[in-house]
Amino acid sequence: MRPIDLLLSLLGLVMSSTVHPATVYLGEFDYTQFQPSAEYFSGHTDSEIARLCTSDQHASNDDLAQCAHRQFERADARLGSREMAASTLIIRNDEALKGNNQEPLAMSYLSKSHAAWMQYRDNQCYAEVYMLGEASDRYTRFWLCMTDITSVRTKELESILQN
Repeated sequence: MRPIDLLLSLLGLVMSSTVHPATVYLGEFDYTQFQPSAEYFSGHTDSEIARLCTSDQHASNDDLAQCAHRQFERADARLGSREMAASTLIIRNDEALKGNNQEPLAMSYLSKSHAAWMQYRDNQCYAEVYMLGEASDRYTRFWLCMTDITSVRTKELESILQN
């Protein structure tokens, strides 16, 4: 074998076994493993975080994703509060209906609807973000989608509470 052929063969072997680095925006991700925004922004005051998140000045893609994640965390907390209030109301109503021997009871259906809604929300937002491909604002868009859909669900529960 000629030296140049040997060199080309070795180079081909090295190139075929080299792993090309992927960006963090390539492939699947699990949003439940995302670092909490409070942890990400630790050491910063609320006003510093608010300024970064509202102005976008000197913000990296990670900063912007965590700002959007922070919005979602707040929307999710509001939803949790409304879920608790709606559950309390429905359980109380179910107990009154059960006392009058009336069926079916609503709480089991609310629980099922919430589980189905969560699956819808997650799948909808994953679908939207994966359509972007390897976009640098992938996580930001994902959290904005999650926030939007969560806010709509919160309004639905508020409607239950008002009626």
